[in-house]
Amino acid sequence: MSNFHDYNNDGGYYGENRKRRHGGNAVVLVSVALVMLMLGGLVGAVAVRGIDGVQPALGGDTQTQAPVETNGALQPTPEATQQPTSTSTTALAAFSNEIADVVASVQDSVVGIHNYQMTSASNGFSFGGYYFPFGGSSGQTAEQTERLAGSGSGVIYSADGYVITNFHVVEGASRVTVLLNSGEELDASVVGYDAVQDIALLKVDRTDLPAAKMGDSSKVRTGEFAIAIGSPLGDNYNGTTTYGIVSYANRTLEIDGAYVNMIQTDAAINVGNSGGALLNVNGEVIGINARKNSGSTASGATIEGIGFAIPINEVKATVDELITTGKITRPGLGITGQAVSQSMASAYNLVPGIFVMTVTEGSSAGEAGIVPQDIITAIDGKSVTSQSELRAQLYSHHVGDTVTITIYRGGQSMDVTCTLQELQQ
Repeated sequence: MSNFHDYNNDGGYYGENRKRRHGGNAVVLVSVALVMLMLGGLVGAVAVRGIDGVQPALGGDTQTQAPVETNGALQPTPEATQQPTSTSTTALAAFSNEIADVVASVQDSVVGIHNYQMTSASNGFSFGGYYFPFGGSSGQTAEQTERLAGSGSGVIYSADGYVITNFHVVEGASRVTVLLNSGEELDASVVGYDAVQDIALLKVDRTDLPAAKMGDSSKVRTGEFAIAIGSPLGDNYNGTTTYGIVSYANRTLEIDGAYVNMIQTDAAINVGNSGGALLNVNGEVIGINARKNSGSTASGATIEGIGFAIPINEVKATVDELITTGKITRPGLGITGQAVSQSMASAYNLVPGIFVMTVTEGSSAGEAGIVPQDIITAIDGKSVTSQSELRAQLYSHHVGDTVTITIYRGGQSMDVTCTLQELQQ
């Protein structure tokens, strides 16, 4: 019997020696299977641990630690007990902290505004055309008393005491005060105001105030986050912060016959928020809160989440002029009018522009020969098809400037020369 093994080209064995090797091979296969099972269990354990326990750091190696023995008992390692953290939850928490930091940095720059007015209290009564004094005294006299007629919010514009608020917040006041976030109440003087834009500038005798950081409203975009701070419903809720988005970045509204630009927001704004700050997420003031739509429509639909702020770029221009001159001087035409849209023009065989309804005698338009039923189509060659465009063209000039106004009258277009006079507010 030969002691060598014949090996064929297929890797198998011939004859009797093949049988003997077949039995040995079975042992090898069983051993390999056991090793694979052990490796598989180890890999599975690591895989499960990687999902439910320790998460590998990106870009680095992971290490495992053996359980720690405490008082003779094996305790799970810190990695084994760590719970998974959601990335979105972590990001939301970080963003929330950022918003809170923004509010904390700006809150002292938003103040309360008090409007005090004098009221008369009679010391008698009238009856049948006669006056009967109390206590038998003769003559009709009245006692003047001061009362808090209303309150709103304001924004500190500069450290040396200038404060911005709405004109309607201080309108009719005999005395105005500024309530700091610390609780200190300071008497304020009204430097000036712009009733059309609803802006008033106040001054207090302080030089150490925390001025707010002014932003750039021309960069505001519809959909970005917005934060409103103010004193809704009075001093009991001063420093109230609400949060939302810019619902519309450049909304034109008609208010008391004037067309003004506004930032629309769904951040909650209530009575008393007027004059407060609308902020971006960088803590910059992008607008001065001015009004809201509330209640319901004629059809009974409830109105919610429609507030408006005056863009800060327009506010800054007004405030800087008030600081320099003490008043706002704007050119005006002295007319009332109605915009004629392209569809209206087509329907009535007219041209787009501003249909003149009335002309004030002696006004800029009156002196230029503009009459009712004229349609103003351009100023200095720049098209005017809406009230906001008309206002923009007028406000780009100064009182005393001479402009060329294009009008449409009797089916013909013509130019008239107009010297701009001061707009009477």
